[in-house]
Amino acid sequence: MKYIADAREAKEIDGISIQKIGIPSFVLMERASLKVAECVRRIMEGKKGRILVACGSGNNGGDGAAAGRILKEWGYEVVIALLGNEEKASKEMKLQLQIARNLSIPVITEPVIAEYTVIIDAIFGIGLSRDISGDYAGWIAEINNTDAVIVSVDIPSGIDASTGKILGVAVHADYTVTFGVNKRGLVLFPGTQYAGKVLVEDIGFPEKAVHEVSPAVISYERSDIKRLFPKRLPRSNKGNYGKTLVIAGSKQISGAAYFTAAGAYQMGSGLVKVFTHENNRIMLQTKLPEALLYTYQGNERLPADYMDDIFERGREAVPFLEQDSEKGESEEFVKCLKNELCWASAVVIGPGLGTSRMAELLLYEVLKITDIPVLMDADALNLLPRFPEYFNEDGRIQLTDNFVLTPHLKEMSRLLGSDVESIKDNLIDTACRYTKGAVVVLKDARTVVSDGTRIYLNQSGNNALAKGGSGDVLSGMIGGLLARGMEPFRAAALGVYLHGLTAEEYVKEGSFSTMLATDILERLPALVP
Repeated sequence: MKYIADAREAKEIDGISIQKIGIPSFVLMERASLKVAECVRRIMEGKKGRILVACGSGNNGGDGAAAGRILKEWGYEVVIALLGNEEKASKEMKLQLQIARNLSIPVITEPVIAEYTVIIDAIFGIGLSRDISGDYAGWIAEINNTDAVIVSVDIPSGIDASTGKILGVAVHADYTVTFGVNKRGLVLFPGTQYAGKVLVEDIGFPEKAVHEVSPAVISYERSDIKRLFPKRLPRSNKGNYGKTLVIAGSKQISGAAYFTAAGAYQMGSGLVKVFTHENNRIMLQTKLPEALLYTYQGNERLPADYMDDIFERGREAVPFLEQDSEKGESEEFVKCLKNELCWASAVVIGPGLGTSRMAELLLYEVLKITDIPVLMDADALNLLPRFPEYFNEDGRIQLTDNFVLTPHLKEMSRLLGSDVESIKDNLIDTACRYTKGAVVVLKDARTVVSDGTRIYLNQSGNNALAKGGSGDVLSGMIGGLLARGMEPFRAAALGVYLHGLTAEEYVKEGSFSTMLATDILERLPALVP
């Protein structure tokens, strides 16, 4: 597990290390500059050329100037460009400039950017919070237009360290050497597209300082899989590994039910039962004979009092519902549904379910569950606004903590009545603030998982996953982990991480364009312990 800090948290780690623990700021700066210099040396190996260090007047500039001095001592031709006001420079930066001049390293203010092979970007660090304009914007534009290899110090100048947003203009780095812990702005879009290859380097921040701050956002790495994945017992049977009930598929859509159920089985669920339309029977019995089945025709009738309760919600208020869908269920059917819900260790509802009256009635019963985990995806999320009692006055979704919601951006925009771009620009805030109780898996190129307190930011995966059926497999994976007894936040985070890794494995041999949902299922066995 790795921490990912925002600007405030990163500054706190630095401050605790210096002020409370007593490590001199200059010592940390020297270690940081050494890591930058080592990165540049690897880039320059076997090459000839000149190195420009573009420095601001803060400590980020001090890191860069010190790195330039080390590279000069290693025999490289180095020029330091001071783009900030030296009179307003930090004391550490002033000292680094003095040392550089004592060693006859040129310090200039008007560099010709095109003359250099490598440019070290040390203009602005993680403390930047305003848009860049004027001369600085001009310098950054020139740096981006050069053919030089660009190495940014801590974060590309112009990227907000907490959000990844571009502050007017930003350096487009080939490498970013960041210190101690990774930064949110280097992981979130669009900042990650400007960071190039990110190297998280140890410069001597004590573990005590990092743990005292304990950044709110975490991310997993491959070593975490074995530690987190539920263990199997030497003496056990299928009943030891949970029962996943998948309520998915409809008269017109069959694949979603298969992908969800198969995903649950791949996570080791002992039993998986699919509750679906009769039209899907042959496909499921052929593709996944391991799964149990309960099917319905879709033309069953409902008891009158059941329908009255549903219609009190004002069906006409939501235009995407099918007004002419089937008339509903019989009392016997409702009884059978409740029995299946009692059978399950975890429920997944929504993939391919549609928004018919039948689908709404299925969700109506599932929303009452409080004693086992429930994952809601796809059409279950599209139907949720039909149940206003699960939203509070300020529009936040209000469900008990046994629920996991897995919306993509468009589904989240429907749930909250917000535009997609606003959500995209505030992924972490949206995942944390707009639900009460439930775990949210806000799916994007950087998926965020949050229970309102803990935050997981996923770094695995790639755009090969942008295919139909991919989200259905993910729902099943998380559902299978829930059935095996993992608590919702960890089940969701681990499921998302493993799901992403399958795409990384696929593109080692295949194309980003050709990956299918079946390829996710085929690659899971090599990743799951």
